[in-house]
Amino acid sequence: MSSNKRWSNWRGGRGKRHRPFTKGGGGGRGGWGGAPSGRGGWGGAPSGRGGWGSTPSTPLQTPDTSPYFGWLDYFPDEQFVPESPLAARLRILVAVFEDILSDTLPFEEISVKGSLTIDIETFILRPGIQEGIPDLLELLKTSPDTTIRSLSLAIYHVLSTQEHGTQAIHTLPLVIARVSNFTPTTLLKDMRANLYGRFATVHGTVVRVSDVKPLVTHLHFTCENCAQDFAHPLKDGKYSLPPPCCGTTPSPYHAGPRTRTIDLQKVRLQEVVSEEGKEAGRIPRTVEVELTGDLVGSCIPGENVNITGIVKVHHGDAQHPRAVKDKCMFLLYVHANHVASSSSSGDSALVITMSDIVEIGNMAERYPFGALVHSLCPTIFGHTLVKAGLVLALVGGADRATSSGVHRRSDSHVLIVGDPGLGKSQLLQAVSNVAPRGVYVCGNSATAAGLTVTLSRDGSDTVLEAGALVLADKGCCCIDEFDKMGSQHSALLEAMEQQSISIAKAGMVCSLPARTSVLAAANPVGGHYNPGKTIADNLKLSTPLLSRFDLIFILLDRPDSGLDKYLSDHVLAMHAGESGSQFEDHDSDLPLEQRLMSCKEEVDPLLMKKYIAHVRSSVQPTLSDDAKAVLKEFYLAIRAQDSNDETPVTTRQLESLIRLTESRARVAQRRVATGGDAVDVVEIVQHCMRDLRGVQGGGGKGGKPMGVTKAGKLLVAALNKHSERTCTSLF
Repeated sequence: MSSNKRWSNWRGGRGKRHRPFTKGGGGGRGGWGGAPSGRGGWGGAPSGRGGWGSTPSTPLQTPDTSPYFGWLDYFPDEQFVPESPLAARLRILVAVFEDILSDTLPFEEISVKGSLTIDIETFILRPGIQEGIPDLLELLKTSPDTTIRSLSLAIYHVLSTQEHGTQAIHTLPLVIARVSNFTPTTLLKDMRANLYGRFATVHGTVVRVSDVKPLVTHLHFTCENCAQDFAHPLKDGKYSLPPPCCGTTPSPYHAGPRTRTIDLQKVRLQEVVSEEGKEAGRIPRTVEVELTGDLVGSCIPGENVNITGIVKVHHGDAQHPRAVKDKCMFLLYVHANHVASSSSSGDSALVITMSDIVEIGNMAERYPFGALVHSLCPTIFGHTLVKAGLVLALVGGADRATSSGVHRRSDSHVLIVGDPGLGKSQLLQAVSNVAPRGVYVCGNSATAAGLTVTLSRDGSDTVLEAGALVLADKGCCCIDEFDKMGSQHSALLEAMEQQSISIAKAGMVCSLPARTSVLAAANPVGGHYNPGKTIADNLKLSTPLLSRFDLIFILLDRPDSGLDKYLSDHVLAMHAGESGSQFEDHDSDLPLEQRLMSCKEEVDPLLMKKYIAHVRSSVQPTLSDDAKAVLKEFYLAIRAQDSNDETPVTTRQLESLIRLTESRARVAQRRVATGGDAVDVVEIVQHCMRDLRGVQGGGGKGGKPMGVTKAGKLLVAALNKHSERTCTSLF
């Protein structure tokens, strides 16, 4: 027997046995010619590492001398030094968390989530933090990885040493500290190389969501010479080899017991650009975000979120030809630590201060409906009731569900049809600017996938990309050139009534929320509206689509000496930089249109946006008995009328009246809609119906009398329709 063979069987001694689920004793070192290290004690890992969850990253490591549970899990490559600044901060953090978690121990919640959210604004105000770590916020900004690990280790140690912690520590996963309310918010255009490795908060709209995949954080390796097993940490999920063992590189074992994985999901965040921050000729910026652990599935396409995390870099797309040649090209991304969804107002970046609340309250005491209507696109003269309908659509009705749990649509849809040059596009752009969450698209360049949702492939991943209707969730979607969309109108049917978008492609079936108000503007076929045709014939739209609009306004360019005088004065005054012309004051007892025209108060666009967001989130009105009586009487009256148009009166119109009445009460911040609110809504609807039916009975093109043949055809069609409805052939 050779000397090498004779001495190679001599192994190191066993380590000392410790109590279960705690740090085990170190294994003895092998003798001359033996294995590099002995086996750990009962419950201990190889290389002298024992205890729950301890996984050595290399075959040879220093023993764990830390008094904290889980030190090797949070700092696997760092030896504990009692005199170091990190140890001093840990002692303070442990004392603070012992005070926080002393009353209630959220053991069950943390066991399921694996994380604990910390409000950093209130956390830094605690006496222990102010005295011991006054620069915690700066440390979190400049050294986020070490600071978050320290917070997580302190939470884990406190939970492990609580009354029930030592008995159930084997069921407690690693705890991650989630930091919320970290300010200020970094704009996506300011994300540069100087933010690499720093902690930041970004705000935007989720436009893309990938599948959930497992990410390997520790990979099982085995030495073929000494049969030693250990786990090697993979930083940021990037594959790397451990140091050599016994002169050779260990072999990976992907399905080994020491391999650790976490859930990973990638999303794409697009910046929310305000009207003041728009840059001409530049597309919105985007940034990739990685969600791990319990953050997976926390956001969906179209949702506005605030994401706090560490700015990191990764190599460019390996499939891109340039990425293979240019090895120095890196891309910034955010490794998310906390995700906060937007509020019900639609835009989480819209901050309403106490002074704004006071100003909003002062507006409610005056005539807010007239002020909002007058402030909506003041450059366009007239069209008062059209602006009133757009304001009601911006505010929306009360969001409620039936007793059976069925959601009732609360958003109103408006269609504006008219001759060219009457300011339809400017009205839509003004609405999208003052809406808390507005999206403006043009119909001639929009596709069905661009309006709804797109299912695409990104390498081997299947990703969902949100369209305009999904991005406008809890807001309004303004569609200009609505008549030039072609076959894309069918994609709007589900979104306008069910307020959701369903997709079934490539084996994926899902539904995304699209709780939005569709505000559309269209030009008639041929350039000018033909009063001798129905609105469906003028626009070439289907009846099911037209019936989904709550209000349909028809704007005709007819000569009017009085109106033309006001219009010319208004245009000249606007070009001269002066305020536009105004109508004379009227009494409050006059109809709605004259009361709105008499209002001269203008509201700042930002205050108008905050006012709409405030009433949408805080006012949920109900109908009074007077309002119900007014709406019922009007519905029965129009139901009994014999209409020759192609949009019959159904219960859908009654629901539209209810929504608009609730919107009218919301504008005035009333909890109960009065009979006066219902009367105002009835006047707006009557204006739409008068225009709709008046132009259809006015004759041929350009207001000329139609021919005898065409008039006879219309008469026969009306008689046939009456015969079908009354089930009689006698007239």
